[in-house]
Amino acid sequence: MKSIKNIISLLCIASVFLFIAQNAYCQSQAEEVIKKAMKDEMNRNINNLELQDLKKPFFISYTISETKTLSITSTLGAIISSNEIPYRNHKVRVMVGDYERNNENYLDMKNMSSFSISGSTTLDNDYDGIKRSLWESTDKNYKDAAESYEAKISSIKQQNLTEEEAALHDFSLAPKVNINIKTIAFDFNKEKWEKIATELSGIFNNYPDIFSSKVLIYFYKADVYFINTEGTEVKSPLTLASIRINALTQADDGENIYDHLLYYALTPEELPSLAEMKAEVKSMADNISILKNAPIFDDSYSGPVLFEGQAAAEIFIQRLFSGTNGLIAMRKPIFSQPQMAMMMSQLAGQTLENKIDKKIISNDITIKTVPKTQSYEGEKLIGSFAVDAEGVIPDDELILVEKGILKTLLNGRTPTEKIQKSNGHKRYSIQSGGWISSGIAPGVITINSTNGISRDKLKEKLIEAAEDEGLDYAIIIRKLESPNSGIEIDFDPLSAMSGDNKNAVSKPIYVYKVSLEDGKEELIRTVELGGISTNTFKKIMGFSNEQFIYNTLLSESVGGLNLGFLIYYMSGGGLESLSGTPASFILPDAFLIEYLDVQKQKRAITKKLPVVKNPVGD
Repeated sequence: MKSIKNIISLLCIASVFLFIAQNAYCQSQAEEVIKKAMKDEMNRNINNLELQDLKKPFFISYTISETKTLSITSTLGAIISSNEIPYRNHKVRVMVGDYERNNENYLDMKNMSSFSISGSTTLDNDYDGIKRSLWESTDKNYKDAAESYEAKISSIKQQNLTEEEAALHDFSLAPKVNINIKTIAFDFNKEKWEKIATELSGIFNNYPDIFSSKVLIYFYKADVYFINTEGTEVKSPLTLASIRINALTQADDGENIYDHLLYYALTPEELPSLAEMKAEVKSMADNISILKNAPIFDDSYSGPVLFEGQAAAEIFIQRLFSGTNGLIAMRKPIFSQPQMAMMMSQLAGQTLENKIDKKIISNDITIKTVPKTQSYEGEKLIGSFAVDAEGVIPDDELILVEKGILKTLLNGRTPTEKIQKSNGHKRYSIQSGGWISSGIAPGVITINSTNGISRDKLKEKLIEAAEDEGLDYAIIIRKLESPNSGIEIDFDPLSAMSGDNKNAVSKPIYVYKVSLEDGKEELIRTVELGGISTNTFKKIMGFSNEQFIYNTLLSESVGGLNLGFLIYYMSGGGLESLSGTPASFILPDAFLIEYLDVQKQKRAITKKLPVVKNPVGD
């Protein structure tokens, strides 16, 4: 009997090794076919693409993402949808002209596709099928690029460019890179995560005061292949395991009351345990019930504000890393029409590039990018990356702000007037449907202060500052709405596109009035923050001496507007869509701003309360 058990055990072990070996073989076979098809088709097109009276291409790059996603949505203990889908998508970039002047950095409403074209390709390891899909996209992209190049040259002749604009190259050189990063092991286990989704969403059955709740699980695993005509060849992984839990209700006056929990990790195994998440979901549901009955903030406050925890992280991210007036390099394009330049200028606002070597924030702050850092104090960082979407390897460390002085901005291979070389921050961005895009974004950012104190001391400093201003109370903010929460709230795309929101941040969720006499805190609602610009950070009165990690997704935006979300929303999608660039921030867990406006929220729309009672709990 014992020998039979030993034989069975050996057979089980052998089958596991056989399964691993088969998977490894299939992966190796797929990689070989994909790389050969990409390289052969790229060489064929760079040598043969030519139209009469139009320039030949001088640069081509191909990106293929071999992706698998798992998307589960659950509410009140029931599965709404559950889909595990493989994708294989490609992206083609063709440039006509040369490094000095080409078809890019030009905006013409007639032809917005001349930068790059994306498409699907065969899931089978079909050499000819992959080549055909790349050929179709390359052919279209070349025609568009060639026409855009001619239109751009014509526009330049008709416009008065400054000497700096005329001298600025359109594309920078970068070293040839050949790197193959190992595929990340990723266990989807659909049945397990469906069960977890139902257990987490089922908790809300005990909360009839909450009108809507959902658990949204989204897993994304991709191997991304990139090649270009400069000889660069890269294979790199891109993974994300996310769980978003949100809930919404209404106060008696009709105000939407909501909250969310967001968990991000590189793999499912690194997510918190089910017990941890269940405890936090129950706490969130309890807090929503309390917030629903909190008093309305019916006042206008101008004075010191203490940001703690998630709110402290979101303020820095939304203001410094999510808009055109943050630490992201922006190239002013040449426009086909002057009216377009005026419109985009109003939307985007001013960039920080003209403030390099000048003070932009408090002298206490130093901000660095450390993109290759994989963990901090034992916690994995989802923003870590070794090579960017253009095949550029970033430095191990780059100082963006040193003791309040701006040193440089994050950039890719598109030169700007003061940053003319890539520092390796053209990042891959996860998109719904297995698509992949790219944009300038941080990976891992550290924000450090030289004069940190305890949270208790910061609160004391807050109260003292409020007393000096002759105020009746002080304000603490502990949580803001996250742009990727997936909460179904009222959304007005027209007002979102208004130029008035360039310095706006998302709505605060947990705001407290602090008594100046005894420090007691009172939860309030219906709160809106005044504009927060980089100048706001010059007036920081103190930082916490405790650092914390904030893993998040960043969405490309202009003037505070989430462009990826707006496009998806306007095309018929919803707030449940998940897209963005994985990023990690290591920063103080609290900071005190000397002066900020806080007022009662102005609601454009207030929905009526339900006529019939919520059936949950009956």
